[in-house]
Amino acid sequence: MIDPSIAFRFFSVPTFGFALTLGIVVSIIVGIARSGARLSHLIDASLAAFAGSIIGARVIHVLLNWAYFADHIDEALHPNAGGLDWHGALIGGMIGLALVAYWRRLVLRDLLDALAPVLPLLAFLGWVGCAAAVCGYGAEVDTLAHYPAVAAAESRDVYGIVAPRYNTQGFGMVLAVALFALSLALTRFDRLKYRCFWILLALFSVGMFGVGFYRGDSVPIVFNLRADQILDLALLGWSIQQITVNRVTRL
Repeated sequence: MIDPSIAFRFFSVPTFGFALTLGIVVSIIVGIARSGARLSHLIDASLAAFAGSIIGARVIHVLLNWAYFADHIDEALHPNAGGLDWHGALIGGMIGLALVAYWRRLVLRDLLDALAPVLPLLAFLGWVGCAAAVCGYGAEVDTLAHYPAVAAAESRDVYGIVAPRYNTQGFGMVLAVALFALSLALTRFDRLKYRCFWILLALFSVGMFGVGFYRGDSVPIVFNLRADQILDLALLGWSIQQITVNRVTRL
């Protein structure tokens, strides 16, 4: 099995930038196809969501790794130095989307409903970029002989050390592809209107919580869980609350 971190090694920055750009383009195309909103409004919404996601992703990453950034404040302000967190990206992106929705007099939940299939697509692109930038890598295993090829591979960590590790980046990509397939089915049911986005987010949060047990990158431990797993649970709770609220709204 080809290790994605090695496959992307020589063009990691272009790959990550391409993934971000493609995410914006896909969001606009899907938004036009599913919401019928004006192109200019969707471009504004996508760019605002993108800007908010970068800021939010960097802020949460810095907070999760404050032990390092406390002595390297100058690096904290430079996302290109490496390190983005998906929880912050989601929250920041939704803030940006909400601001444009208010400005353009759009209905936020209509935008989220239209963009529901984009969520797993962005997750997939994020994991591709993560493989390119060597983030979210797996914990070391004793030997590859004890694991199937899809579960573990020789890969690098952030320090460039190559070792047999869980293929967490591959786990994330598979999860995203499965959720995208599910999104195509969920959006066909009118009774799930306004809930598809939150259902997908809930499932993704559960999946990421599970992947967290196999990750090797360092973050603070809280109640015997990684700090990012605590955030996974928080987003799961938020998603369940939104699913319930939107269900009651439509009764």
